[in-house]
Amino acid sequence: MYKDIYKDTNKDMELYSNNNIGSAIQYFRDIYHISQSKLCKGICSVSTLSRIEAGERDIDAFILETLLERLGKIPYQFELILTDFDYEVYQSRMEINRLIEDKAIDEAYKLVKEYDKLASDKGTPHKQFIMLCKARLNELEGGRPEATIDMLVKAITCTVPDFSTEALAEYFLSYTEFGIILEMLEKMILYKMVDRAEKTLNQIIDYMFWHNHMEHNVSIYPKVAAIGGRFLLEQNQLDKALELCNKGLEMNKGSRRMDYLGEIFFVKAQATEGKFKSAGLWETCDKSECIRLYLKAYHLFTFFEEETVADKIKKHLQEEYQWVDID
Repeated sequence: MYKDIYKDTNKDMELYSNNNIGSAIQYFRDIYHISQSKLCKGICSVSTLSRIEAGERDIDAFILETLLERLGKIPYQFELILTDFDYEVYQSRMEINRLIEDKAIDEAYKLVKEYDKLASDKGTPHKQFIMLCKARLNELEGGRPEATIDMLVKAITCTVPDFSTEALAEYFLSYTEFGIILEMLEKMILYKMVDRAEKTLNQIIDYMFWHNHMEHNVSIYPKVAAIGGRFLLEQNQLDKALELCNKGLEMNKGSRRMDYLGEIFFVKAQATEGKFKSAGLWETCDKSECIRLYLKAYHLFTFFEEETVADKIKKHLQEEYQWVDID
């Protein structure tokens, strides 16, 4: 087995060191048994993908990037910069993102408009970026939450046209595409759009069930579990919240990543406690499992210096469990 892993790793390095992106795409597509039509759905035509795999280098860099991300590979940006146009577009994206982060709304709108003229007809990843920027700027301006979410839906449907018909399992989502869907889910939850949030969460869970072998889905699952678990807890769907938390923890086994683990343990503790209480067993049950989960959450939040949540857990343990020696 280790020889096979070593062999595959060397093959990965060889493909990238030769900068043969087309061969890399074909190689990873064969490994994951992904057809050309499924990989490029919503991005480009099958004939375009065939040309990419054949080694033609006149393909838009951001289409290449999206295809590689859908295969769970994070390309180095400058490996994909093939022309002066690609470089100009890349620099423009970086500047727009910086302006949005700095809340320079007018300047960002101006640059988005220029980007639209420059690249909107170059492929769906560019249209997606433009719509994503407009959604974030609408939120910064204090626009209607519904409008922001509708823009995010339009952004994802640029490359995932079947998003609204619950056909996500037919796709292999890139980091960018998955990020847009999670951003959309968080805003639906924030603005109390319960039905839309539940539908979107179910789409995500269904997608990850069918694609749980993909490397990048393993790393994303804890975030999904934290966001979705909190939402399900608030909707009093305790069993489903526990199931999602357990899956998030399972997918994180063997990883050194601790992102979102505090929130997962916190949700799991609250859901476990809630189940005991709803069943009328709280006064007589063994509370040690709840305490253990709360303590794990507490120490993780403390480690990441998220003192507000840590203090909330500490107070709950002292009042509900008479746990004094928490530190």
